[in-house]
Amino acid sequence: MKSKTKPTKPERRARRAKPELTEPGPVRTLISYLIPAAPVGNGTWRWRFTTTLAIFGPGSVPFGLLLFAIENQVLQADYGIAWSALPAAATGAAVVLARFRPLEAWALVLASFLATVFGASISQWEPWPLTSANLFAFLVALFAIGRDRRAWYGVLAWLSYLLAALFAVWSVNAHRLDPVAESPYAVVPNPASDNILLGAMLGALAFLIGFTVRIWRQGRERVAEEERVAETERHQRRLLEERTRIARELHDIVAHHMSVITVQSSTAEYRLADLTEEAKAEFRSISGQARESLAEMRRLLGVLRSEDEAGAREPQPGPEALQGLAEAVERAGTPVSLEVGALPEDLPETVALTVFRVVQEALSNVVRHAPGAQAVAEVRTANGRITVTVVNGPPPEGGVAPDPHGSGLGLVGMRERVTLDGGTVETGPTADGGFRVHAVLPLEDRSTIEESQ
Repeated sequence: MKSKTKPTKPERRARRAKPELTEPGPVRTLISYLIPAAPVGNGTWRWRFTTTLAIFGPGSVPFGLLLFAIENQVLQADYGIAWSALPAAATGAAVVLARFRPLEAWALVLASFLATVFGASISQWEPWPLTSANLFAFLVALFAIGRDRRAWYGVLAWLSYLLAALFAVWSVNAHRLDPVAESPYAVVPNPASDNILLGAMLGALAFLIGFTVRIWRQGRERVAEEERVAETERHQRRLLEERTRIARELHDIVAHHMSVITVQSSTAEYRLADLTEEAKAEFRSISGQARESLAEMRRLLGVLRSEDEAGAREPQPGPEALQGLAEAVERAGTPVSLEVGALPEDLPETVALTVFRVVQEALSNVVRHAPGAQAVAEVRTANGRITVTVVNGPPPEGGVAPDPHGSGLGLVGMRERVTLDGGTVETGPTADGGFRVHAVLPLEDRSTIEESQ
C-alpha cells in the first residue's frame, strides 16, 4: 500500500494560485474598482470571506452610495437640515476615499459630524450629533487609518473626534446649542453624552482592528521576504556545491596529467641519451615545478573534499560507462535506447566526463519526473563536435507517480559542465509531453576556447 505524502506549503500555495492564472473578465475588473476585493484594475480575485467584508470596508462604492442615500434622507427628514446633500455626500465619499486617502476621508467624516452638530434640529429620541450613517463612515475611516497609516495618525484622529464631541456636550450644557426642538431643554437630558461615548468606544475598536491587520500584513510580508531570501540562499548554496563537485572531478583529471609530466620530466635524463647539462637542468626544473603544482593541487583537494569523500580516488567515468548506466536505469523500470557513435580515441577527459554526466543527469530526471517513460540517448561525433541528445516521452498512464521534490541541481550542474568545455546545452519540453536535453561539445580548437575563457 502506497503512502500519500502530505503536500508542502509551497505546493499548497501553488494549488491555491491556479485559479488566479485565468484571464480576468471585464466584470471582475470593474468590480475591482467598485469593491476593494483586489488592486484597482486587477480582476484576479475570488469570492472569499475577506471579499465579503470588503463590501463594507474602505473603498466600497456600493456601501458609500448606500450611506449617502441614508444620510441624505435622515438629515433632511429627521434632523431638519435643508442642505443635507452636502454632509451626506461627505459621508459617502469618505468611505470610497478611505481606500486611497484615509486621512482625507477622516477629514470628510469630521466635517459631516460638525455639520450635524451645528445644523441639526431633532426630537429627544434621535441620535445626536453622531448619526447612524456617519458612525459607519467614522468606523471605516478609523479602520483604514489603522491599517494603512502609522499608529499616531489614528490616535490623533480619534482624539480629534473626542474633542469635537466634548465640544458638542459642553455647548449643550452651556446653552450655546439647543438641538432638541420639541421639548424644553431643562426636561430633556443632554443627547450627546451617550452618543459620543458609544462612538469613542467603537472608534477605538475599529482603529485597533485596523492596526492589527497592519501588523498581520507586515508579518506576512516579512515572512514572504525571508522565504525568498532563504530560497535564493539555498539556490546559491546548491550551485556552489555543484561547482565544488565539478572542481573536485576536474582536479582528479588535471592531477593525472601533472603526475605524467612529473614522471616524464624526472626520468628524461635517464631515458634519453646525449642530453646536455643544460637540458638535464631544464628537465629537473620542470619536474620540480610540476611536483610543487601537484602538491598545491592536493592541498586544494583536501579543502574541497568533505570528510566522507576524503578516500574517493576512483577513475572518472566516460562514454564507455554509458552502457552500464543505461542497464541500471532499465532495471529501475525506465526503458532506455542507447546509441553511441564512434568517438575519438584521444577524447579529452573533461569532455568524456561531461558526456557521461549529461546523459546520467538526463536519465536521472526521467526516472525522477517521468518514471516508466521511454527514453532515447544518443552520443554522436560530427564536424569536430560531440552532440549528446536525451529525449523521453510522457510517463505512462497509471504508472508510478513522479517525484515532486528535486534538488534543482541537475540542469544547473549540466550547464556548468557544458559551459566549462565551451559547449552549449538546450533543454525543454517536447510536443508530446516529454522532455529533451541536447548538448553540443566542441572538439576542435580547444586551446582557443580555453584562452577565451
